[in-house]
Amino acid sequence: MWERNSTKILGALAALGLLAASFLFGFGVGRQSPSPSATDYGMLAEVERHIGESSVKIVDRKKLIQGAIRGMLGALEDPYAEYLDPAGYEAFQEVSSGHFFGIGLWMKDEEGQHRVVSVIKDSPAARAGIEPGDTILRVNGGSLEGLTLEQVVQRVKGEAGTGVRLSIQREDQRLDVTLVRERINVTTVDAKMLRNSVGSIQILTFTDGVGARVRQAVKDLSEDGAKGFILDLRGNPGGLLAEAVEVSSVFLDGGAVVSFKQRGRPEVVYQTRGAVETSLPVVVLVDEGSASSSEIVAGAIQDRGRGIIVGTRTYGKGSIQTVFPLEDGSALRITTASYFTPSGRAIGDQPIEPDVAVAEQANQLARAQEILREIVADVAAAKAS
Repeated sequence: MWERNSTKILGALAALGLLAASFLFGFGVGRQSPSPSATDYGMLAEVERHIGESSVKIVDRKKLIQGAIRGMLGALEDPYAEYLDPAGYEAFQEVSSGHFFGIGLWMKDEEGQHRVVSVIKDSPAARAGIEPGDTILRVNGGSLEGLTLEQVVQRVKGEAGTGVRLSIQREDQRLDVTLVRERINVTTVDAKMLRNSVGSIQILTFTDGVGARVRQAVKDLSEDGAKGFILDLRGNPGGLLAEAVEVSSVFLDGGAVVSFKQRGRPEVVYQTRGAVETSLPVVVLVDEGSASSSEIVAGAIQDRGRGIIVGTRTYGKGSIQTVFPLEDGSALRITTASYFTPSGRAIGDQPIEPDVAVAEQANQLARAQEILREIVADVAAAKAS
């Protein structure tokens, strides 16, 4: 998640046609740590000198420095730590404008495998039949072994109208698809009325303004006669912390939404903002692609007893990454905090478990509607008595 305010709390949504690395967004200000000694710097300079004088292979000095940076991040054993070169960092911020150029995949790095988490509707990837759970093995015939997800993203992204060939593993099936990159406009909120006066609100990402759009959607659907709401967070990789709080505030009447803890600092608790928009019944749909801000919203609604969670276990992304821009236009992303649901659950250790487990995605919406109808009927019966 990321936040922006007067203290320059920085971060960015990592989407480049694919969503890079963690699809969890940076937040925070860098802390001062013990300064390295002159001896430490001397060792690095000595290593660079030996390589420069003796290595049979001539390596560009900038590549050596970038390699040293990646080596330091690797020593953290932080799966979400990443070095973004200037081009990568520029692309990293692209989606905050509401669009980007690529093929429309959200991805994660899973034990060195580059796996699809979700596919953006009506994107080249969706039209090619790529599915969540697919693993990308090759790009334009080149192996991805040993590459970071950011490096994979750089190979997949490109100018609109250009082609890219992907080799994909799906269970025991190998697929080769060729896609044409295009401008991907991110539709963040899709609201509509389903049968039996059920209001459906799907949130695809938590970008700027999502909370206000959800609040307006709830208001409009209520005026149209909605008797309850399905909040669909399936495949939503997360986004802005502030927007997760705003969305939660639409359904929660005061109280805590989420807290986070940083090393050596007191716990920070985020409360709801503004007046609750609706007290009508709520069912929340989640799956293994629901991460970060999605888990904050689902966890808050579940802990506060405000609604029923339906689907499958969420991703379990309970850490916060801070993005530290560097002077040459590159950036570091490092895990700096962990967040917790109102009851104190650490989502990184305890992903959100559904109240009603429904494994098959094709059956999840129907089951959510059924549960919502039962709740609405119970409420009506209670009022009648």
